[in-house]
Amino acid sequence: MTLELVVDGSQVTERALAFPDQARAIRIMDAASYQQACEFLKGVKALRDEIADTFDPHIKRAFESHRALVKDKRDAEAPLAEAELIAKRALVTFDTEQERIRQEEQRRLQEQARRDAEERQLVEAIALEEEAQASGDAILAMEAAAKLEEPVHVPAVAVAPMTPKVSGIAYRETWGGRLTDIAAVIKYAAANPQFMGLLMINQPALNQLARSMKHQMRIPGVEAVCTKDVAAGRR
Repeated sequence: MTLELVVDGSQVTERALAFPDQARAIRIMDAASYQQACEFLKGVKALRDEIADTFDPHIKRAFESHRALVKDKRDAEAPLAEAELIAKRALVTFDTEQERIRQEEQRRLQEQARRDAEERQLVEAIALEEEAQASGDAILAMEAAAKLEEPVHVPAVAVAPMTPKVSGIAYRETWGGRLTDIAAVIKYAAANPQFMGLLMINQPALNQLARSMKHQMRIPGVEAVCTKDVAAGRR
């Protein structure tokens, strides 16, 4: 698809350049100067309409061409996107299962290491106790008793990941929050102001309420704000 746009907007652009200085020179002192300012504003509107007539048809064609190209690209990529999603799901499923197996094995080995350590400590305490009884050594008997009270030192056990490392393939965890109880969040944020950022006002709904109620809107924490603008038509 070939897109050629030739837009000659030099005339309207050149005419528009003088308008800011003319606007700065406006001084509204009386009804006559007010009327002149209104006529100037309508002239601004008229030139803007002329600029729109100059550029908008070309913008529309460019937008339609862009949209068509984007669709063509999306259609071309669609089978690959589907294949990528299927493959990724399979990889994640395998990796998740391997991690479950790894953690289960690590817990089993850690428990075995704890039992082995406790057994070694018990054997050492019994040996001390037997030696103390044979020799009649009271201090050795106290050491045997203390041995049983010592915390058991269990070496940490680590099982290596079971999913093979493949160059160019990496896993990324993405965490997100999900709202389960809005009232509880409001209560918590009220007690902990540092989390007030979690409470985002629904601005479109607030604006709609202000438009309907105007000065009658009476809600703690918000206020109705009115801004005034000027609408200008063609001459």
